[in-house]
Amino acid sequence: MLKKALVAGVVVVVSLLTINYVFPNACSHARLWLKHRRERAQASVPLEQEIDRLKMEVKRLEEEDDRHYHDVAKQIVAVKKLDKEVVGLKARLDKDLALIRARKASLASAGEHRFVSYEGQKFDRSRFTDELRGLASRFKVEEEELQSKQEQLANRKAKLEASRVKLARLKLERQKLITRLEKLEARLESEKQREALDSDTINDASYLKVAKDVEKAEERMSVNEEKRKLKIEAEGPVRAAEERKQKESEIDEFLKDPRFDDKADVTSRTGDKK
Repeated sequence: MLKKALVAGVVVVVSLLTINYVFPNACSHARLWLKHRRERAQASVPLEQEIDRLKMEVKRLEEEDDRHYHDVAKQIVAVKKLDKEVVGLKARLDKDLALIRARKASLASAGEHRFVSYEGQKFDRSRFTDELRGLASRFKVEEEELQSKQEQLANRKAKLEASRVKLARLKLERQKLITRLEKLEARLESEKQREALDSDTINDASYLKVAKDVEKAEERMSVNEEKRKLKIEAEGPVRAAEERKQKESEIDEFLKDPRFDDKADVTSRTGDKK
């Protein structure tokens, strides 16, 4: 079984190497083809569905913010706890400081005496000194611890403030996304209403076609009229000459009347009778 899997793996590797050698850009073309397919698939998704998907994504971001709120809440609790520890440790150190000062003052007052008077009691100098040293040693350690905790508290407070700012910024960005989606949804609804209004109006495509046909007929009529005018302009002088020639011919025919002959009797010309 392992041998078959190994052989299959070798075949796949060799095939890929062969394709890459024969067609070096095969992988690039494949990625480009997948990119185009993905873009076409995204473009085919209805806008209403895409808006709903984006709303779901914003809701998911809000749910993720709940996790952030939980983390910040844990930070707040940790800061409060550490702050309480710092306050308690500082109070104890203040108390120990006063105690050390009082014991040190009593020791100084005793001078070289074997016994030291403190709070109305006498203590062996050696034992009293050892207790003072032990108290001072503990004070030194706890003072260093206080400084460390104070630094830690300052760092945690700074991180907490940064987390608060980030939460506020995320909430603002999420609100901006919601506003943009609502505006987009309103624009889409307005566009749908305009499309519905356009579909409810009378389809005037047929009227436009007839109007174009009428315009073409008017153009043809104008062409015929201009053609007739051109013919008239061209035939005008010829017809005028023919009419003039006809009139001249009629007058010439009229002049052939014997009455206009020189040898004709004047009486007969005038038509008078004696």
